[in-house]
Amino acid sequence: MSRRTRSGDGRRAPKRAAYTIVETAIGPLLVAAHGGRLVAIKFGVDERRAPEALEELGRELRGAFALERDDRALAPAARHLRAYLDGRRADLDIPFDLSWVTGFRRDVLLEVARVPRGAVVSYGEIARRVGRPAAYRAVGNTMRTNPIPLVIPCHRIVGSDGSLTGFGGGLAMKRKLLALEGAALP
Repeated sequence: MSRRTRSGDGRRAPKRAAYTIVETAIGPLLVAAHGGRLVAIKFGVDERRAPEALEELGRELRGAFALERDDRALAPAARHLRAYLDGRRADLDIPFDLSWVTGFRRDVLLEVARVPRGAVVSYGEIARRVGRPAAYRAVGNTMRTNPIPLVIPCHRIVGSDGSLTGFGGGLAMKRKLLALEGAALP
């Protein structure tokens, strides 16, 4: 293998991923993508908090990507996110990359990505859909670590009684996103 694809210790060298900071109706977002496909969205990251958030994101991505600022490369995704969060766009169908996520966690994220706008589904139902009906707590943990919130709509996942539970952007934001999408709230 060439030195470009392998590191000195035999591990694959990280892929280049572009990132930008996007100002939206719900606050600033750090958005990262590789090859035009999103790999991460982080809430509440402005220019001041970006260095700390990038370090944290590097750990979360487990070294799969080397992050470099490229506002221009992410301009289309930024426009799409802004339009969606402003209520000017009904869909949030930005392509994403979960190649670095494996096993149960990947299955859960892909299933959550299928939950349509305006719908809510319980953690237990997602666990059932991925063939592990008793793993609703593990589904909750996967939602807690969802690398691409909004696009993989973890805000549409609720408690078994329909209650709004945990969300990286806070419950007020979860309620706001569900209202934006016209979901029937308890």
